[in-house]
Amino acid sequence: MFDDDASSLARLCDTGLSLDSQRVALIQGKRSMTYAELEQRINRVANGLISLGVERFERVLVIFENDIRFPEVLLGIVRAGAVAVPVNFKFKPPQHIDLARDCGSRIVFGSAGTVESVVACLADGVAEVGIVVDADRGPLRGYDDWLASSSPERCDHGSAGSDVCIQAYTSGSTGRPKGVLLSHRGLLRNVQLQAESNRIDENSRVLLSTPLFHMNATAAGLFPCLSQGGSVVILKEFDAERVIDAIETHGCTYTTGVPATYKLILAAARQRTHVDASSLEFIAVGSAPMTRALLDELVQTMPGVDVIEGYGLTESGPIITLNPRGRNKLGTIGPALPGFECKVIDSDGNILPQGEAGELVVRSECNALGYYNRPDAQAERFRDGWVYTGDMVSCDPDGWFTFRGRVDDQMNVGGENVFPAEVESILATHPEVRDVCVVPVPHEVKGQVPVAFVVRNVGSNLSEKELIDYYIARGPAYSHPRHIYFIDEMPLLATGKNDLQALERQARELGP
Repeated sequence: MFDDDASSLARLCDTGLSLDSQRVALIQGKRSMTYAELEQRINRVANGLISLGVERFERVLVIFENDIRFPEVLLGIVRAGAVAVPVNFKFKPPQHIDLARDCGSRIVFGSAGTVESVVACLADGVAEVGIVVDADRGPLRGYDDWLASSSPERCDHGSAGSDVCIQAYTSGSTGRPKGVLLSHRGLLRNVQLQAESNRIDENSRVLLSTPLFHMNATAAGLFPCLSQGGSVVILKEFDAERVIDAIETHGCTYTTGVPATYKLILAAARQRTHVDASSLEFIAVGSAPMTRALLDELVQTMPGVDVIEGYGLTESGPIITLNPRGRNKLGTIGPALPGFECKVIDSDGNILPQGEAGELVVRSECNALGYYNRPDAQAERFRDGWVYTGDMVSCDPDGWFTFRGRVDDQMNVGGENVFPAEVESILATHPEVRDVCVVPVPHEVKGQVPVAFVVRNVGSNLSEKELIDYYIARGPAYSHPRHIYFIDEMPLLATGKNDLQALERQARELGP
């Protein structure tokens, strides 16, 4: 749908407008918004920013919770010719100040729950203007009044396809967050490829309950649906009961999520006498590997619904591999999307034979342009047109990839290479295990050994010895977890991934 002259993210909703401008684009609670209304509001944001003197390529920080206004803010910034910088709203004010300073944003948008951070950015002097939903006091401008005072006439700065449109920060789970530079053309091409693979059209209706600042929700959920003229249902936050209610109420055809959210949805569904999920065509899973046990339960619980696993990272646009509808191989992350060149290499850069695990490196027009003001990190990740993902995969004869773990997560246990994901996959087959995460700890003799954090099913009395014995009967003895710690819930990052740093700290504190 996008040609070279239309390679601007600001034109994402043109298909919906041309099909029927009165089609519903967005839904949140009892509020809905048509494509015509969304278009006008995007224009108002853009014109309002221009009246504030926003220049082309200027960064504009967005500290927004999940809100029906989020898409108009993001797309309005882009339409003004600026660069949208959506960030984790769960960060504390000092972290938001650091991000505002890092990207040089003088204008900050905030939602009702992030007022404190916007005020802090202004008080620090790093930002000059704060525009916040439901707040019109002191130094802040009320969003709705500000929007109403701006013109609804269309303005388009005619951004080139190679221009930066979004600066998306990595989660920072392994250090200082890095601003990833996504181009109009690369992002739109990725959105189009996803829509084609997932058969998204104007009749599609996606449910989004994970944080919209994260690319898994926005670039892999919000954008593909809006690009085809479909409808997007937004929940303010994830709640398993509300997810089920929304699917039933709005007739959602698909939803996106991470393994942790689907576990909770299944648990909530088991407490109901009836769940009407007849509208669902597929569910998309990303951001973290899914255990075979969870996959099997999803398939059994929702017969006829495709479980689509994929893989990507922000630096690659963001989706790289995706199981195609109707041809998905459970337990894999699918084949590379069209136009992606993928290599599996060893530590010396040699291409590995089929079936062997190595680092995935990727080249495509969807790749990010690099990092913002981080030349050292950029030189490490982006080399000669290739993105070095830092993730270990293997590839089968049909071209389907299987995720094996992070390069940095690979353990050397007495000379044997052990991937946490492989240990987790065996432990997860135990019927009394609800969730599991494996991390390495130092060992005087072996160098490193795996330990496991396990969430048991409600009412389970499964012991550490029983689970270790279960593993040894099914996997290599050298890779068995030396300790198993039972916890109530996994600590999660805002992205839905397990907080590995928190678990590794806890493992070290608990001792050998």
